[in-house]
Amino acid sequence: MRGEERRGSPEAIARFRNRLAELKRNGCNILLVGTDALGPACERLLGESSAGPRYRLFVTTDTGPATAHAKFDATQPGPYRDAAAVVNWDADVRGATAAEGPEEFGGPTEERDCRGSDGETTARDADGPPFREEFVESDDLRDLGTTVEETIESFEAEKGDLSPAELRLCFDSVTPLVADHEYRDVRRFLLGLTETVESVDGMAHYHLPADYESETVETLEPLFDAVVEVRRAEGEIEQRWHLTESDITTDWLPL
Repeated sequence: MRGEERRGSPEAIARFRNRLAELKRNGCNILLVGTDALGPACERLLGESSAGPRYRLFVTTDTGPATAHAKFDATQPGPYRDAAAVVNWDADVRGATAAEGPEEFGGPTEERDCRGSDGETTARDADGPPFREEFVESDDLRDLGTTVEETIESFEAEKGDLSPAELRLCFDSVTPLVADHEYRDVRRFLLGLTETVESVDGMAHYHLPADYESETVETLEPLFDAVVEVRRAEGEIEQRWHLTESDITTDWLPL
């Protein structure tokens, strides 16, 4: 059993809402799964900036920094000056195996890089919000984890203590990790990263373009606070939440 099917009852709805509020308050890590329509769900989880500034961190493994810039531009702007950073785990260094990924994930994702011909990062619009970029030119997951942790620490050094849900992390995607590394190494990396996010009461989501019923999702699910399925049905985008600790699975809900 991967969770009780308690959909629709008043008790289940109350437990679901209370658990969501708790996750937002104390920090959480969400596995975002599905074979399409992950983009709108990603934008929603990145949050708006109406209540205060956000610190958004994009970790790109099978996309490029340009994708992170596009996601940042798609977030709802607010009256505050947000800060953002991208950590790119260089696919060229990791090699073709990680970039291709197993058949389960539908093949490679287009690589879009914003480095110039001299290898330097291209500057974003000077009038726009600050957007730092780091490139991890190593296939070692420990190096990736260290760079992400240091970037979060730089946010804290700039802001001080981050408020709950002020940090929003998008990890796109988990595919190269499971395609090219042993499970024990992936588990160690994800446990370290999820603990770092929760230590600052942040909210992180991790893309995995696979069906919820797949073996990979089932293996990784216990490492996260929730798994969110996304699908496109009759022209509408829907989501279904699986809360790991509470054993609650919702109905399909409009995104």
